[in-house]
Amino acid sequence: MGVVKTYGYYDGVQISPHFNSNEFRCKCGTPHEILIDDELVENLEGIHKAFNCRSIIINSGYRCPAHDRKFGTGRGMHTQGKAADIVCRYQDNKIINSKLVCCKAQDVGFKGIANIDSTYTATHVDTRDNKWFSDETKGASFTVNDFYEYFDDVVMSKPSEPIKYFTKEEVQVQIENLKTQRDAIDKMISDLEEKIK
Repeated sequence: MGVVKTYGYYDGVQISPHFNSNEFRCKCGTPHEILIDDELVENLEGIHKAFNCRSIIINSGYRCPAHDRKFGTGRGMHTQGKAADIVCRYQDNKIINSKLVCCKAQDVGFKGIANIDSTYTATHVDTRDNKWFSDETKGASFTVNDFYEYFDDVVMSKPSEPIKYFTKEEVQVQIENLKTQRDAIDKMISDLEEKIK
């Protein structure tokens, strides 16, 4: 269980290798203290390491109760400093599909996880006590037991390479590219064979 720490709005404290306290500021526009759970940051670092991210963007970190009421009760996990809505990017700056982020968030120990948009780019993660996994595009009360089972189109790269996750759609694009390359190589071989006859 993490320890929630308080930071000043302008502190700009480097709280881990990849995260600064300013990234978790409330988006209400009023300067005030920021609450951040150290377990939240530790698990975010776990995601960063697992994907070898270029960056993890905190779209929404701490929310004051007044700002949180725009999204719900005003008492949500964001108001406790235990939640973040994130977008993860690979080293080439491409956005990592939220399906993959949800699976990895499950692996690193987040108890609250949700895909939060229909483009599968943003993910909610939190350090609540009881498990809550969701795909919010299906409705607020929709829950998931296991993201690997729910997102059955998630596959991994070869074990000999650094771990990288792909959706089936991404794998299909790679297969088509390889087929095109294979066809070009087959033509080159055939042309060369014709020349030596």
